[in-house]
Formats: sequence, C-alpha cells, structure tokens
Amino acid sequence: MNFSKLSVLALVSTFLTQPGYAQESNSSASDELILVIGSRRPIPLSEVTAAASILDATQLELRGDTFVADALRQVPGIAVNRSGPAGALTQIRIRGSEANHVLVLIDQMEASDPFTDSFNFGGATTEGVSRIEILRGEQSALWGTDAIGGVINISNEPLEDGKQFLARLEGGTFDTVSGSLRASWAEDDFKLWGQVSGLDSDGYDVSGQNGERDGFSHVTGLVGANLPLGPGWTIKLRGRAQSVNTGFDSDTDFDGRLNDVALELDTDIAMGRIALQSGTPEDRFQHEVYVSYLDSRTAQAANRSKGTRTRIGGQSTFNWTSGSVDHHLTGLIEGRFEAYENDGGTGAAQNQQQSNDMWAGALDYQANVGPLTLALSARSEQNNLFADTQSVRAGLAWSVAPLNGRLRASFGQGVKNPGFFELFGFFPAFFVGNPDLQPEKSTGFELGWEQSFERGSASITWFTADLENEIFTDFGVFPFTAGNRTRDSQRHGFELAANVKLMEGLQASGSMSFLRAEENGQKEVRRPDFLASFNLLWSDPSDKWQVGLGIDHNGDMQDTDFATFQRVTLPAFTLVRAKVSYKLADTFSIYVRGENLADSQYQEVVGFAGQSRAIYGGLSATF
Repeated sequence: MNFSKLSVLALVSTFLTQPGYAQESNSSASDELILVIGSRRPIPLSEVTAAASILDATQLELRGDTFVADALRQVPGIAVNRSGPAGALTQIRIRGSEANHVLVLIDQMEASDPFTDSFNFGGATTEGVSRIEILRGEQSALWGTDAIGGVINISNEPLEDGKQFLARLEGGTFDTVSGSLRASWAEDDFKLWGQVSGLDSDGYDVSGQNGERDGFSHVTGLVGANLPLGPGWTIKLRGRAQSVNTGFDSDTDFDGRLNDVALELDTDIAMGRIALQSGTPEDRFQHEVYVSYLDSRTAQAANRSKGTRTRIGGQSTFNWTSGSVDHHLTGLIEGRFEAYENDGGTGAAQNQQQSNDMWAGALDYQANVGPLTLALSARSEQNNLFADTQSVRAGLAWSVAPLNGRLRASFGQGVKNPGFFELFGFFPAFFVGNPDLQPEKSTGFELGWEQSFERGSASITWFTADLENEIFTDFGVFPFTAGNRTRDSQRHGFELAANVKLMEGLQASGSMSFLRAEENGQKEVRRPDFLASFNLLWSDPSDKWQVGLGIDHNGDMQDTDFATFQRVTLPAFTLVRAKVSYKLADTFSIYVRGENLADSQYQEVVGFAGQSRAIYGGLSATF
C-alpha cells in the first residue's frame, strides 16, 4: 500500500480532522480567538461569515514547519507549488485561484512584490511567527486588489505578556545551517520586539541531473512596537528587511528543459508601517491613520528590477446599539502608489520606468442580534492605468445553540489589477505589454456548517466562483503578449476539516479538499483535484517530550510542458514530516525533525525536481 492510500485511510479514521482552524474553535466566549482580517476591524471568530483558519505558533513548532508554505499545506483549499528546493520560487493557490490572486499581509503590510505582482513564499519562514490567519474566498470589498482566492495574514507580534529571549541553532541535510535570536517585552497595551534570523543551504540540483547544487540563503530582521500615548491612543510601528540569495537552473538553450547552470538571483526587500490608533472595541468611535512603504529589488547578472509601493489611508468605525441590535460601521479612504523600474544594462531594450496610482473608498457594516450576524461591504477603486473597479461582499452567520453548530453563507467579489509585465512587457523581442487590459474579477459564493462536540469540532464548506477577464499569455502571436479571455473560468468544490482531542496531550487533526477548476472545459494547471492533510501532535504530562507528525497529500494535477507546449499530468505525491523534541531543562531543548521522510519522488512544477528526504537537528533556548 502506498503512502497516498495510507494518508487517506488515516484521515478517515480520525474524522477528517485539522488543527487550529478558526471556524472550528470551541473556545468559550470569554477566551474566543479574534480574527484580525475577518472584517475591517478585528472580530471574534463566531462573527466571521466566510471560511477562516488560524495556525498558531504552537502548531507550527510541533509540526516542524520551517517555511510558511509547508505550514499552509494543512489548510483546506490551499495548493503549494515550489520550483525546486527550499527557498526557490514558491506559489500558493487558494481554491483554484492564480498565484497572484492571493493577498499576503505581513504584520499588516502588503507583502507582494510590486514589480512581479505576486508574493514569493520561497523566503518566508515561520521563525518568530506568532500566528497565520487565512480568510478564504473573494475579499476585495474588504482588502482591495489581489484578494480573489483569499487573504493570508502573517503576524510576528507577541501574544502573551512578559519579557522573553529566544535563541535557536539548527543544522542538517544539504549542508543546511540556520539560527535566530528574538527578544520581546509585552505588558498590556505596551509591546516591543525584535528578531534576526538566517538560513544557509547548499540545496540540490533543481534540474534533476545531479549536477551543480542550487542553494539558498537569507538574512531577515524585523522589529515592532505598540506604544501607548495616553488613554485610548496607541502608535504602532512595524519594520522588516530581508536579503535573499537563490541558486537556480534555467532553460538556456530554449528547448523547454532546464539546463544545469550556475545562476543566482539576489532579492532585497524592505518594508515598514506606522499607524496611529484611537479608541477600543468598547468605545463608540475608533479611528486609525496609517502609512506603509515597501521597496523590493532583484538582481540576476546584468538584469535588475525595482518595485516600490506606498500606502496611505485612514478609517473610522462607529459602534452603536439600537434595541437588541449591535451595529458597527467602518468607512475607509486609501491611496496606493506603485513605481516600477527595469534595467537590463546600458542601452537594453527592456529598460523602462513606469508607475500606477490608485485611490479607494470602502464601507464595511456589521450587525449582531442574538445568534445572528449580518455583514455587508462595498469598495470602489479608481485607477489611472486601467478601468475602475467596484466590489461587494455580503455574509450571514447563525449560531444554532440546540445543535451546538453554526451555519454561515457568504457572497463576495474579488478583483485583480493587471501587473507590470502584463501592461508594459519585459523583453520587447519576445514579450510586449498590453495597455488595454481589463482587471480580472471573480464572483463567488460559499455555504458552510461548523459543528462543535465534546472533544473537538468539524466543518464542511461548499464554494463556487466564476472568474471574468482572466489575464493570460498569448503564445499564438509573436512577440508574445497578454490578453483577457472572453470565456469565464469556473471553480467549485468542497472543504472538510476537523479537530479532535484524543486524550490529554494528544491532538489529531486533518482536512480534505475537492476542487474542479476549468476554463472552457479544460482543467487549469497546477490545481490538484484533491488535497488532504493529517496531523498528530503530542505533549507528555511533564512537558519534556513533544512529538509532531504531519502527512500532506497532493493529488495529481496538470501542468504545461514548455518543451512541447502540451499538457502533462504530474503524479500525486505525499509528504511526511515529523519532529521530536526533548526539554533538557527549563531553558534548553533539543530536537530532531525530518522532511519528506517517505522519500517521495515528485514534481510540483514540470522539470523541477522535488526535495528528497532531509533530516535536521537543533538546540533552542528560552529565557
């Protein structure tokens, strides 16, 4: 019996369980988790009307996920595509969306590269991450462009009071060495934290020819502060900088196959945010003004690019009660200003500088009456390069106390604006831009039920969505260019997840996702029809031993073979990971963790070899 079948049997035997999902929390009202991205203001999970998940630091630590993308494999509806070893280009697709249809926030800062128009998860590690929030489905009425598949919010803010210093050192397969230092101080509304981390790995030959190894290294630093200025006033500061070097192979002879060549890509990203907030959730009025900035630069040989993004905005929330109904109304005004530079060397034809400005206004309303929650949102964006867009969102949630369950329904629209490459082109001799492109727009609906029981919880969600004006690369003309499809792309499916406490200290969990994503009757590439995940997490009563097991299954999927420009099927695969840690004393712990323990041979992108079995060991200290 292969590991694919084993993983499915394990899932069935444990009630299709999955840890940490927001909608499956059975916490009491007093300690209920808050979803920051569930509305334009943080709201309790019981008021979220769309499918949402939360992964906290404990789950990330026990499962042994070094990279955010690997942690996201356990979330329903999320497919991961990594082009080779850890650190290589890694894309996330939610519910069959494109990779650039997912809005990614890091400490409330939009993290996608303005130049490439998407977020590369290759350099995103879980080091110091306190929680990851995922809100699935079309959310542009709340969060603007990119939010077609959903929104992912990665937070590094400490969640518990106290002073803490953490250090970690790890080494293992592929001559990998990593480490981090983190310090934090939190007391009530005051918080201050900082971290520096790094990783260096020689990797392996991504072309699969057992040639030159394609390595990866990064150094990341981050800081944050919540500084109370007086009663009801707080200033929040966030900063993050990362320098990444990635080795890769390329198709140097243009035959559609990777050649074993020693190429490197350097990426430097810096971002920061400052926000001034007044009021608390209990106050009648809450206000926030903010400004953020991102600078992303890449260099490969003589080719260099730079993208910058500045966001400025403000929002105000009015809270009031009429009879038995609690009302919350938020108004938002926001500006988004991007600039792009491309430099291929002196006199290169692809050299250019461009910019794009956007202004947006939005309203977000929520009403709570007894067990019912009603949510309505609308947003309008004015763009200077392409058509203006409007998006709406509506949701309803009903807590059914006699059944200990909750019914929710959500309708939403997602918008994706054309990007730099699509509008302006890159290599004029091969690819030219199309200034007449229209924004992509997706309209989706979902219906879900969440059931709590004595030892855990479970949920099922059905969803469907239609994508209009899908932007594609037209290889039928030369030079190649981008265009809008005249036919809609349809996506629909089911997501099942649950969480079961088997006994004290032992948690079992997992998920299943079924997807059908088609355009004109043909399957969309890199969207598996079936995804599954199973986790088993254990801590002994003395809290000295901790064991985590994760099994992530990716069903077969189609991809384009650029050697023939024909569709091929990438076989299904299952990745097994585990981690065992032992506390030597109150301060020090040692651990061993493994990735792809079954040594599956797989590809997530045609021509890019997947990672073989890897073992790592480390030492951590907490003061």
